[in-house]
Amino acid sequence: MIREIIKRDRVKGDIKIPSSKSHGQRALACSLISRNKTLILGLGVSNDEQAILDLIIDAGAEVTIGNEEVRVSGKGYNPKESLELSCNESGLGARMLTPILANSSSAVKLIGKRSILNRTMHLFDAVFDKLDVDFHSNEGKLPFSMKGPLIPKSIVIDGSISSQFATGIILGYVASPLLRNEVIEIKNPTSVPYIELTLDVLSSFGVHLKLVDNKIRFSGPYELKPTVIKVEGDWSSASFFLVVGAILGDVTIRGLNLKSKQADVKILEALRDFGAEIILNNESVRIIKAKHNAFEFDATHCPDLFPPLAVLASFGDGVSRIKGVSRLVHKESNRAQSILSELNKMGANITLEDDEMVIEGVKKMNGSNIDPHGDHRIAMAASIMGLTAQGKTIINNAEVVNKSFPDFFECLNKLN
Repeated sequence: MIREIIKRDRVKGDIKIPSSKSHGQRALACSLISRNKTLILGLGVSNDEQAILDLIIDAGAEVTIGNEEVRVSGKGYNPKESLELSCNESGLGARMLTPILANSSSAVKLIGKRSILNRTMHLFDAVFDKLDVDFHSNEGKLPFSMKGPLIPKSIVIDGSISSQFATGIILGYVASPLLRNEVIEIKNPTSVPYIELTLDVLSSFGVHLKLVDNKIRFSGPYELKPTVIKVEGDWSSASFFLVVGAILGDVTIRGLNLKSKQADVKILEALRDFGAEIILNNESVRIIKAKHNAFEFDATHCPDLFPPLAVLASFGDGVSRIKGVSRLVHKESNRAQSILSELNKMGANITLEDDEMVIEGVKKMNGSNIDPHGDHRIAMAASIMGLTAQGKTIINNAEVVNKSFPDFFECLNKLN
């Protein structure tokens, strides 16, 4: 699919943002391991959420889908026969669900599609050997085959690549009927807010855990309680439209939890430093174009903000710096290189210096032919850059936005 973006001198609009796939996928994972009923309100329709919904059904959960609600009648995850399950292209799904699936005493195979097959998962090879799981991967990548049950033990895990591994091990332990008083220590944790989001979702199910000094102490086994959980609006998706408001006019985003545990709520800090006018009201954020200051920002714990922040910084008066480039290697693409390749061809001036992305503000952008490299966030970043560019911007393979934000281009068209 090809999308064409046309320059606009100024925009104004009111956008209802989609549900957070990070929040929604965590709720689905907890509903799988619960033995009670779960009502999930406002689950999104992205490819990643649909992949996990399909997976928990295939894993034995009884699911009823209604109007903006999903009911899961939990049995606890305990398959009596061998399974082959797919996470499609969901990196969170693969890393979060693998330790849950490893609780099975029957053989389980986990497969995926396209970009997920190239994403690193080698931490599981080392960890599962300590937890008595018979585990095999494709040289640290999908597909996986495993047979448990997982035996929880006090361990140290490497959190430097992705917090998603820590989320998976936490949920795998909570799912285990063999859990007692173990401790997980997370060495060099990254994206800590996403770990906190996992713990926040677990608390909705009656499991109250805390991350203290990079350690989580368990006192299981746990019984997840009947739960009604409302999926929050997605700050990752909202970030692109907030940036549009800051550089081109006046945009209101609705459906956001202003006290969210999502890592990307930190976009507000960058927008304040940039000089945008920010008006917060209940579950909405209004962004109005004002100053265009250069800024410095540490995105180590919120790496999904790099694409929209690279666009924002390209309109700053001076040189901006964004720290945390090392976190971008293991995304849907090598995201640092994809940002440089596609935004620079439009006229941006972006370079890399060690762990920093350095962006010099420029005055003029040009329409271009964009290859998103299979990455939904690159497609969205180039699209919002295209709103400022002379001439047409062509987004090739634009369907990649379906991974997180299927209505992205429809929302973009609502900006007058």
